Amino acid sequence: MLSALDLLRRLGWAVIDFIYKLVDTLFNIMKELNLYDIVDSVSDNTMFSNFHSGIIAIAITLLALFIAWRFVMKILDPDEGLSTHQIVMEIIKCSVLVLMSVFLFSQANTLSMKLSGYTSSMFSNSGTTLSGAMLTMYVDYSDGYKASDEFKKEDISSNIKNSNFTKKRMFNDKYVTSKKWILPDEKDYKYNINWIMAIIVGGFFLYALFFSGMMLARRQIEFLFLFLISPIVFATSIGNKQRRSAVIEQLVSLMLQGAVVMMIIGITVIVMQAINSTTFFSDSNFKDMALKSLMFVGCGTFLLTGSQVVNRFIGSNVSANSGREQLMSLMSYGHALSTATHIGGNAISGATSFGLGVGASALGRFGGNKLVSSIGGAIQKFGNNIKSNNSSNSNPIKSGIQNGIGNTIEKFGGKVKNSTPSNIGKNMRMHGRENMGEAVSSIMQQRNMYRRRYRSRE
Repeated sequence: MLSALDLLRRLGWAVIDFIYKLVDTLFNIMKELNLYDIVDSVSDNTMFSNFHSGIIAIAITLLALFIAWRFVMKILDPDEGLSTHQIVMEIIKCSVLVLMSVFLFSQANTLSMKLSGYTSSMFSNSGTTLSGAMLTMYVDYSDGYKASDEFKKEDISSNIKNSNFTKKRMFNDKYVTSKKWILPDEKDYKYNINWIMAIIVGGFFLYALFFSGMMLARRQIEFLFLFLISPIVFATSIGNKQRRSAVIEQLVSLMLQGAVVMMIIGITVIVMQAINSTTFFSDSNFKDMALKSLMFVGCGTFLLTGSQVVNRFIGSNVSANSGREQLMSLMSYGHALSTATHIGGNAISGATSFGLGVGASALGRFGGNKLVSSIGGAIQKFGNNIKSNNSSNSNPIKSGIQNGIGNTIEKFGGKVKNSTPSNIGKNMRMHGRENMGEAVSSIMQQRNMYRRRYRSRE
Protein backbone atom coordinates (compact mmCIF):
# COMPACT_ATOMS: atom_id res chain seq x y z
CA MET A 1 0.00 0.00 0.00
CA LEU A 2 2.79 2.45 0.89
CA SER A 3 4.61 1.65 -2.37
CA ALA A 4 1.47 2.46 -4.35
CA LEU A 5 0.98 5.71 -2.42
CA ASP A 6 4.65 6.59 -2.96
CA LEU A 7 4.18 6.14 -6.70
CA LEU A 8 1.08 8.33 -6.70
CA ARG A 9 2.87 11.06 -4.74
CA ARG A 10 5.83 10.88 -7.14
CA LEU A 11 3.51 11.30 -10.12
CA GLY A 12 1.62 14.14 -8.44
CA TRP A 13 4.78 15.97 -7.48
CA ALA A 14 6.17 15.47 -11.01
CA VAL A 15 3.14 17.35 -12.37
CA ILE A 16 3.57 20.13 -9.78
CA ASP A 17 7.31 20.39 -10.43
CA PHE A 18 6.71 20.59 -14.19
CA ILE A 19 4.11 23.38 -13.82
CA TYR A 20 6.20 25.50 -11.45
CA LYS A 21 9.40 25.07 -13.47
CA LEU A 22 7.49 26.42 -16.46
CA VAL A 23 6.28 29.29 -14.28
CA ASP A 24 9.89 30.16 -13.41
CA THR A 25 10.97 29.79 -17.04
CA LEU A 26 8.24 32.08 -18.33
CA PHE A 27 8.92 34.61 -15.59
CA ASN A 28 12.63 34.70 -16.51
CA ILE A 29 11.73 35.02 -20.20
CA MET A 30 9.49 37.99 -19.41
CA LYS A 31 12.28 39.65 -17.41
CA GLU A 32 14.73 39.25 -20.29
CA LEU A 33 12.09 40.42 -22.74
CA ASN A 34 11.61 43.66 -20.82
CA LEU A 35 15.38 44.17 -20.63
CA TYR A 36 15.75 43.83 -24.40
CA ASP A 37 16.63 47.10 -26.15
CA ILE A 38 14.94 46.57 -29.50
CA VAL A 39 15.96 49.94 -30.96
CA ASP A 40 19.63 49.36 -30.20
CA SER A 41 19.49 45.79 -31.53
CA VAL A 42 18.30 46.89 -35.00
CA SER A 43 20.37 50.06 -35.20
CA ASP A 44 23.32 48.15 -36.70
CA ASN A 45 21.14 46.82 -39.50
CA THR A 46 22.01 48.71 -42.70
CA MET A 47 18.50 48.43 -44.13
CA PHE A 48 16.91 49.75 -40.94
CA SER A 49 19.44 52.60 -40.65
CA ASN A 50 18.79 53.69 -44.24
CA PHE A 51 15.04 53.45 -43.69
CA HIS A 52 15.19 55.53 -40.51
CA SER A 53 17.41 58.12 -42.21
CA GLY A 54 14.81 58.36 -44.97
CA ILE A 55 12.07 58.84 -42.36
CA ILE A 56 14.01 61.70 -40.77
CA ALA A 57 14.58 63.33 -44.19
CA ILE A 58 10.87 63.04 -45.01
CA ALA A 59 9.96 64.49 -41.59
CA ILE A 60 12.25 67.51 -42.08
CA THR A 61 10.82 68.07 -45.57
CA LEU A 62 7.26 67.91 -44.25
CA LEU A 63 8.18 70.23 -41.40
CA ALA A 64 9.47 72.82 -43.90
CA LEU A 65 6.33 72.47 -46.01
CA PHE A 66 4.05 72.86 -42.99
CA ILE A 67 6.01 75.93 -41.82
CA ALA A 68 5.61 77.54 -45.25
CA TRP A 69 1.95 76.58 -45.40
CA ARG A 70 1.25 78.07 -41.95
CA PHE A 71 2.86 81.42 -42.87
CA VAL A 72 1.11 81.52 -46.25
CA MET A 73 -2.25 80.90 -44.56
CA LYS A 74 -1.44 83.62 -42.02
CA ILE A 75 -0.67 86.10 -44.80
CA LEU A 76 -3.85 85.25 -46.69
CA ASP A 77 -6.08 85.32 -43.59
CA PRO A 78 -4.40 87.19 -40.70
CA ASP A 79 -7.40 86.99 -38.38
CA GLU A 80 -7.86 83.22 -38.50
CA GLY A 81 -5.87 80.55 -36.69
CA LEU A 82 -2.85 81.00 -34.49
CA SER A 83 -0.99 84.22 -33.99
CA THR A 84 2.49 84.72 -35.42
CA HIS A 85 4.05 84.25 -31.99
CA GLN A 86 2.13 81.01 -31.45
CA ILE A 87 3.16 79.71 -34.89
CA VAL A 88 6.83 80.43 -34.10
CA MET A 89 6.55 78.63 -30.76
CA GLU A 90 4.85 75.64 -32.44
CA ILE A 91 7.63 75.51 -35.05
CA ILE A 92 10.28 75.50 -32.33
CA LYS A 93 8.52 72.71 -30.40
CA CYS A 94 8.02 70.50 -33.43
CA SER A 95 11.56 71.07 -34.71
CA VAL A 96 13.06 70.12 -31.35
CA LEU A 97 10.88 67.01 -31.12
CA VAL A 98 11.83 65.88 -34.64
CA LEU A 99 15.55 66.38 -34.04
CA MET A 100 15.45 64.90 -30.52
CA SER A 101 13.10 61.96 -31.27
CA VAL A 102 15.94 59.41 -31.22
CA PHE A 103 17.23 60.70 -27.87
CA LEU A 104 13.70 60.84 -26.44
CA PHE A 105 12.92 57.21 -27.31
CA SER A 106 16.35 56.03 -26.21
CA GLN A 107 15.93 57.56 -22.76
CA ALA A 108 12.36 56.29 -22.47
CA ASN A 109 13.49 52.75 -23.33
CA THR A 110 16.33 52.92 -20.79
CA LEU A 111 13.93 54.10 -18.08
CA SER A 112 11.46 51.36 -18.99
CA MET A 113 14.15 48.67 -18.64
CA LYS A 114 15.24 50.04 -15.27
CA LEU A 115 11.66 50.13 -13.96
CA SER A 116 10.96 46.61 -15.18
CA GLY A 117 14.21 45.29 -13.70
CA TYR A 118 13.41 46.94 -10.37
CA THR A 119 9.88 45.53 -10.12
CA SER A 120 10.95 42.03 -11.19
CA SER A 121 13.86 41.85 -8.72
CA MET A 122 11.69 41.53 -5.60
CA PHE A 123 12.14 37.74 -5.68
CA SER A 124 15.72 37.49 -6.95
CA ASN A 125 16.93 39.95 -4.30
CA SER A 126 15.35 37.85 -1.55
CA GLY A 127 17.15 34.72 -2.75
CA THR A 128 14.05 32.85 -3.86
CA THR A 129 12.28 32.13 -7.11
CA LEU A 130 8.67 32.74 -8.05
CA SER A 131 7.89 29.01 -7.92
CA GLY A 132 9.65 28.62 -4.56
CA ALA A 133 7.64 31.48 -3.08
CA MET A 134 4.43 29.87 -4.31
CA LEU A 135 5.17 26.21 -3.51
CA THR A 136 5.85 26.92 0.16
CA MET A 137 2.17 27.81 0.47
CA TYR A 138 1.09 24.25 -0.30
CA VAL A 139 3.58 22.17 1.73
CA ASP A 140 3.34 21.81 5.51
CA TYR A 141 4.26 19.31 8.22
CA SER A 142 1.72 16.60 9.04
CA ASP A 143 0.01 17.11 12.39
CA GLY A 144 1.13 13.67 13.56
CA TYR A 145 4.73 14.41 12.72
CA LYS A 146 4.60 17.66 14.69
CA ALA A 147 3.46 15.71 17.75
CA SER A 148 6.11 13.01 17.39
CA ASP A 149 9.50 12.91 19.06
CA GLU A 150 11.26 13.05 15.67
CA PHE A 151 10.01 16.55 14.88
CA LYS A 152 13.13 18.58 14.14
CA LYS A 153 11.51 21.48 12.29
CA GLU A 154 13.35 21.15 9.01
CA ASP A 155 13.10 24.31 6.96
CA ILE A 156 10.63 23.39 4.21
CA SER A 157 11.10 26.73 2.48
CA SER A 158 14.87 26.25 2.15
CA ASN A 159 14.48 22.70 0.86
CA ILE A 160 12.02 23.84 -1.80
CA LYS A 161 14.21 26.80 -2.84
CA ASN A 162 17.36 24.68 -3.29
CA SER A 163 15.35 21.88 -5.01
CA ASN A 164 16.20 19.30 -2.32
CA PHE A 165 12.50 18.65 -1.83
CA THR A 166 12.36 17.39 -5.42
CA LYS A 167 15.82 15.86 -5.85
CA LYS A 168 15.77 13.91 -2.57
CA ARG A 169 12.06 13.03 -2.92
CA MET A 170 11.35 14.53 0.46
CA PHE A 171 7.65 14.51 -0.39
CA ASN A 172 7.80 10.76 0.30
CA ASP A 173 9.66 11.05 3.63
CA LYS A 174 8.02 9.14 6.47
CA TYR A 175 8.24 8.92 10.25
CA VAL A 176 7.44 6.16 12.75
CA THR A 177 4.33 6.60 14.86
CA SER A 178 2.58 4.43 17.43
CA LYS A 179 -0.76 6.18 17.08
CA LYS A 180 -1.90 4.42 13.92
CA TRP A 181 -5.10 2.45 14.47
CA ILE A 182 -4.12 -0.42 12.13
CA LEU A 183 -0.77 -1.55 13.55
CA PRO A 184 1.67 0.11 15.93
CA ASP A 185 4.94 1.55 14.66
CA GLU A 186 3.55 2.12 11.17
CA LYS A 187 5.17 4.79 9.01
CA ASP A 188 3.28 7.94 8.03
CA TYR A 189 4.19 10.83 5.70
CA LYS A 190 6.03 13.79 7.18
CA TYR A 191 4.65 16.39 4.78
CA ASN A 192 1.09 17.30 4.07
CA ILE A 193 0.75 18.64 0.49
CA ASN A 194 -2.29 20.48 -0.84
CA TRP A 195 -2.23 18.82 -4.25
CA ILE A 196 -5.40 20.29 -5.73
CA MET A 197 -4.73 23.94 -4.88
CA ALA A 198 -1.07 23.66 -5.93
CA ILE A 199 -2.02 22.37 -9.40
CA ILE A 200 -4.99 24.71 -9.93
CA VAL A 201 -3.22 27.90 -8.81
CA GLY A 202 0.02 26.97 -10.56
CA GLY A 203 -1.83 26.20 -13.80
CA PHE A 204 -3.72 29.48 -13.55
CA PHE A 205 -0.47 31.39 -13.06
CA LEU A 206 1.10 29.58 -16.01
CA TYR A 207 -1.88 30.51 -18.17
CA ALA A 208 -1.70 34.18 -17.15
CA LEU A 209 2.09 34.37 -17.58
CA PHE A 210 1.92 32.93 -21.10
CA PHE A 211 -0.51 35.56 -22.35
CA SER A 212 1.28 38.32 -20.43
CA GLY A 213 4.45 37.33 -22.29
CA MET A 214 2.61 37.59 -25.61
CA MET A 215 1.45 41.09 -24.68
CA LEU A 216 4.98 42.17 -23.73
CA ALA A 217 6.41 40.76 -26.96
CA ARG A 218 3.94 42.81 -28.98
CA ARG A 219 4.82 45.85 -26.87
CA GLN A 220 8.39 45.72 -28.20
CA ILE A 221 7.24 45.84 -31.83
CA GLU A 222 4.79 48.66 -31.07
CA PHE A 223 7.61 50.61 -29.40
CA LEU A 224 9.83 50.22 -32.48
CA PHE A 225 6.99 51.21 -34.82
CA LEU A 226 6.20 54.30 -32.75
CA PHE A 227 9.91 55.18 -32.82
CA LEU A 228 9.85 55.09 -36.63
CA ILE A 229 6.70 57.14 -37.24
CA SER A 230 7.13 59.69 -34.45
CA PRO A 231 9.30 62.15 -36.49
CA ILE A 232 6.62 62.40 -39.18
CA VAL A 233 3.89 62.85 -36.55
CA PHE A 234 5.88 65.59 -34.82
CA ALA A 235 6.64 67.32 -38.14
CA THR A 236 2.96 67.48 -39.11
CA SER A 237 1.69 68.61 -35.70
CA ILE A 238 2.28 72.35 -36.02
CA GLY A 239 -0.78 73.88 -34.43
CA ASN A 240 -2.09 70.45 -33.39
CA LYS A 241 -0.78 69.66 -29.93
CA GLN A 242 -3.26 66.75 -29.55
CA ARG A 243 -1.27 64.85 -32.17
CA ARG A 244 1.98 65.35 -30.26
CA SER A 245 0.29 64.47 -26.99
CA ALA A 246 -0.98 61.21 -28.48
CA VAL A 247 2.58 60.14 -29.30
CA ILE A 248 3.87 61.09 -25.85
CA GLU A 249 0.97 59.30 -24.13
CA GLN A 250 1.54 56.15 -26.19
CA LEU A 251 5.27 56.30 -25.39
CA VAL A 252 4.57 56.58 -21.65
CA SER A 253 2.09 53.70 -21.89
CA LEU A 254 4.60 51.41 -23.62
CA MET A 255 7.30 52.48 -21.16
CA LEU A 256 5.21 51.49 -18.13
CA GLN A 257 3.63 48.29 -19.46
CA GLY A 258 6.54 45.95 -18.73
CA ALA A 259 7.11 47.32 -15.23
CA VAL A 260 3.39 47.18 -14.40
CA VAL A 261 3.03 43.53 -15.48
CA MET A 262 6.02 42.43 -13.38
CA MET A 263 4.75 44.44 -10.41
CA ILE A 264 1.28 42.85 -10.69
CA ILE A 265 2.82 39.36 -10.67
CA GLY A 266 5.03 40.12 -7.67
CA ILE A 267 2.30 41.77 -5.62
CA THR A 268 -0.09 38.91 -6.35
CA VAL A 269 2.33 36.27 -5.06
CA ILE A 270 3.21 38.31 -1.97
CA VAL A 271 -0.46 38.77 -1.12
CA MET A 272 -1.13 35.06 -1.64
CA GLN A 273 1.70 34.19 0.75
CA ALA A 274 0.29 36.57 3.34
CA ILE A 275 -3.18 35.04 2.93
CA ASN A 276 -1.83 31.52 3.32
CA SER A 277 0.03 32.37 6.56
CA THR A 278 -3.10 33.92 8.10
CA THR A 279 -5.64 31.90 10.07
CA PHE A 280 -9.07 33.44 9.58
CA PHE A 281 -11.19 30.80 11.38
CA SER A 282 -9.46 28.82 14.13
CA ASP A 283 -12.63 26.86 14.91
CA SER A 284 -13.40 25.67 11.37
CA ASN A 285 -10.86 24.41 8.84
CA PHE A 286 -13.53 24.38 6.12
CA LYS A 287 -14.36 28.07 6.55
CA ASP A 288 -10.69 28.94 6.66
CA MET A 289 -9.92 27.03 3.45
CA ALA A 290 -13.03 28.45 1.71
CA LEU A 291 -12.02 32.03 2.54
CA LYS A 292 -8.43 31.47 1.42
CA SER A 293 -9.67 29.88 -1.82
CA LEU A 294 -11.86 32.92 -2.54
CA MET A 295 -8.89 35.22 -1.90
CA PHE A 296 -6.70 33.08 -4.19
CA VAL A 297 -9.32 33.32 -6.94
CA GLY A 298 -9.40 37.10 -6.47
CA CYS A 299 -5.61 37.27 -6.78
CA GLY A 300 -5.71 35.15 -9.92
CA THR A 301 -8.41 37.35 -11.43
CA PHE A 302 -6.32 40.43 -10.66
CA LEU A 303 -3.37 38.83 -12.45
CA LEU A 304 -5.52 37.90 -15.45
CA THR A 305 -7.42 41.17 -15.89
CA GLY A 306 -4.84 43.61 -14.57
CA SER A 307 -5.35 46.75 -12.55
CA GLN A 308 -8.24 48.88 -13.78
CA VAL A 309 -6.59 51.94 -12.20
CA VAL A 310 -3.40 51.43 -14.21
CA ASN A 311 -5.35 50.56 -17.37
CA ARG A 312 -7.23 53.84 -17.19
CA PHE A 313 -4.09 55.79 -16.40
CA ILE A 314 -1.96 54.56 -19.30
CA GLY A 315 -4.89 54.08 -21.69
CA SER A 316 -4.38 50.39 -22.55
CA ASN A 317 -5.28 46.98 -21.15
CA VAL A 318 -2.09 45.79 -19.44
CA SER A 319 -3.03 42.24 -18.50
CA ALA A 320 -2.94 38.62 -19.61
CA ASN A 321 -6.33 39.16 -21.24
CA SER A 322 -4.67 41.49 -23.75
CA GLY A 323 -2.37 38.68 -24.93
CA ARG A 324 -5.26 36.22 -25.00
CA GLU A 325 -7.31 38.58 -27.18
CA GLN A 326 -4.38 38.88 -29.58
CA LEU A 327 -4.20 35.09 -29.91
CA MET A 328 -7.97 34.84 -30.40
CA SER A 329 -7.83 37.48 -33.14
CA LEU A 330 -5.06 35.55 -34.89
CA MET A 331 -7.11 32.35 -34.70
CA SER A 332 -10.18 34.16 -36.07
CA TYR A 333 -8.09 35.56 -38.91
CA GLY A 334 -6.77 32.08 -39.72
CA HIS A 335 -10.28 30.65 -39.72
CA ALA A 336 -11.54 33.42 -41.99
CA LEU A 337 -8.59 32.91 -44.36
CA SER A 338 -9.24 29.16 -44.47
CA THR A 339 -12.94 29.75 -45.20
CA ALA A 340 -12.14 32.24 -47.94
CA THR A 341 -9.66 29.81 -49.50
CA HIS A 342 -12.25 27.01 -49.40
CA ILE A 343 -14.90 29.26 -50.98
CA GLY A 344 -12.51 30.47 -53.67
CA GLY A 345 -11.38 26.91 -54.44
CA ASN A 346 -14.96 25.71 -54.80
CA ALA A 347 -15.87 28.67 -57.01
CA ILE A 348 -12.86 28.20 -59.32
CA SER A 349 -13.28 24.42 -59.48
CA GLY A 350 -17.00 24.76 -60.19
CA ALA A 351 -16.53 27.37 -62.91
CA THR A 352 -13.81 25.27 -64.55
CA SER A 353 -15.91 22.09 -64.49
CA PHE A 354 -18.96 23.94 -65.84
CA GLY A 355 -16.92 25.48 -68.67
CA LEU A 356 -15.37 22.14 -69.66
CA GLY A 357 -18.83 20.55 -69.53
CA VAL A 358 -20.23 23.13 -71.93
CA GLY A 359 -17.30 22.51 -74.27
CA ALA A 360 -17.76 18.74 -74.13
CA SER A 361 -21.49 19.05 -74.90
CA ALA A 362 -20.75 21.29 -77.87
CA LEU A 363 -18.19 18.75 -79.14
CA GLY A 364 -20.83 16.03 -78.90
CA ARG A 365 -23.31 17.99 -80.99
CA PHE A 366 -20.76 18.44 -83.78
CA GLY A 367 -20.23 14.71 -84.31
CA GLY A 368 -18.50 13.62 -81.16
CA ASN A 369 -21.48 11.61 -79.89
CA LYS A 370 -21.77 9.65 -83.13
CA LEU A 371 -18.04 8.87 -83.26
CA VAL A 372 -17.85 7.66 -79.64
CA SER A 373 -21.02 5.54 -80.05
CA SER A 374 -19.57 3.91 -83.16
CA ILE A 375 -16.28 3.08 -81.39
CA GLY A 376 -18.11 1.68 -78.37
CA GLY A 377 -20.47 -0.37 -80.55
CA ALA A 378 -17.54 -1.87 -82.45
CA ILE A 379 -15.76 -2.85 -79.23
CA GLN A 380 -18.99 -4.33 -77.86
CA LYS A 381 -19.53 -6.33 -81.07
CA PHE A 382 -15.95 -7.61 -80.94
CA GLY A 383 -16.46 -8.94 -77.41
CA ASN A 384 -19.72 -10.62 -78.43
CA ASN A 385 -17.95 -12.36 -81.35
CA ILE A 386 -15.31 -13.78 -78.97
CA LYS A 387 -18.03 -15.32 -76.80
CA SER A 388 -19.92 -16.75 -79.79
CA ASN A 389 -16.84 -18.32 -81.43
CA ASN A 390 -15.88 -20.17 -78.25
CA SER A 391 -19.29 -21.25 -76.97
CA SER A 392 -18.91 -24.66 -78.65
CA ASN A 393 -15.35 -25.24 -77.44
CA SER A 394 -14.84 -28.75 -76.02
CA ASN A 395 -12.36 -27.52 -73.41
CA PRO A 396 -14.46 -26.02 -70.60
CA ILE A 397 -11.51 -24.24 -68.95
CA LYS A 398 -10.39 -22.58 -72.19
CA SER A 399 -13.98 -21.74 -73.07
CA GLY A 400 -14.58 -20.15 -69.65
CA ILE A 401 -11.47 -17.98 -69.91
CA GLN A 402 -12.32 -16.78 -73.43
CA ASN A 403 -15.95 -16.15 -72.47
CA GLY A 404 -14.71 -14.06 -69.50
CA ILE A 405 -12.49 -12.04 -71.83
CA GLY A 406 -15.39 -11.60 -74.25
CA ASN A 407 -17.69 -10.41 -71.45
CA THR A 408 -15.08 -7.90 -70.24
CA ILE A 409 -14.55 -6.49 -73.76
CA GLU A 410 -18.29 -6.32 -74.37
CA LYS A 411 -18.93 -4.43 -71.09
CA PHE A 412 -16.08 -2.06 -71.82
CA GLY A 413 -17.56 -1.38 -75.25
CA GLY A 414 -20.91 -0.62 -73.66
CA LYS A 415 -19.30 1.89 -71.28
CA VAL A 416 -17.45 3.57 -74.16
CA LYS A 417 -20.69 3.70 -76.15
CA ASN A 418 -22.53 5.46 -73.29
CA SER A 419 -19.65 7.82 -72.43
CA THR A 420 -20.45 10.31 -75.14
CA PRO A 421 -19.16 13.89 -74.91
CA SER A 422 -22.72 15.05 -74.24
CA ASN A 423 -23.07 12.73 -71.22
CA ILE A 424 -19.64 13.70 -69.88
CA GLY A 425 -20.45 17.38 -70.37
CA LYS A 426 -23.76 16.98 -68.53
CA ASN A 427 -22.02 15.41 -65.50
CA MET A 428 -19.32 18.09 -65.48
CA ARG A 429 -21.89 20.88 -65.66
CA MET A 430 -23.80 19.32 -62.76
CA HIS A 431 -20.61 19.01 -60.69
CA GLY A 432 -19.64 22.59 -61.50
CA ARG A 433 -23.05 23.93 -60.46
CA GLU A 434 -22.80 22.03 -57.15
CA ASN A 435 -19.37 23.51 -56.36
CA MET A 436 -20.43 27.04 -57.25
CA GLY A 437 -23.63 26.60 -55.22
CA GLU A 438 -21.59 25.47 -52.22
CA ALA A 439 -19.37 28.55 -52.54
CA VAL A 440 -22.42 30.84 -52.66
CA SER A 441 -24.06 29.07 -49.71
CA SER A 442 -20.87 29.51 -47.65
CA ILE A 443 -21.06 33.26 -48.18
CA MET A 444 -24.82 33.50 -47.58
CA GLN A 445 -25.26 31.05 -44.71
CA GLN A 446 -28.05 32.96 -42.97
CA ARG A 447 -30.14 33.19 -46.12
CA ASN A 448 -29.83 29.46 -46.77
CA MET A 449 -30.73 28.73 -43.15
CA TYR A 450 -33.99 30.68 -43.52
CA ARG A 451 -34.69 28.91 -46.80
CA ARG A 452 -34.28 25.50 -45.18
CA ARG A 453 -36.59 26.49 -42.34
CA TYR A 454 -39.20 27.78 -44.80
CA ARG A 455 -39.06 24.57 -46.85
CA SER A 456 -39.33 22.42 -43.72
CA ARG A 457 -42.50 24.27 -42.73
CA GLU A 458 -44.01 23.65 -46.15
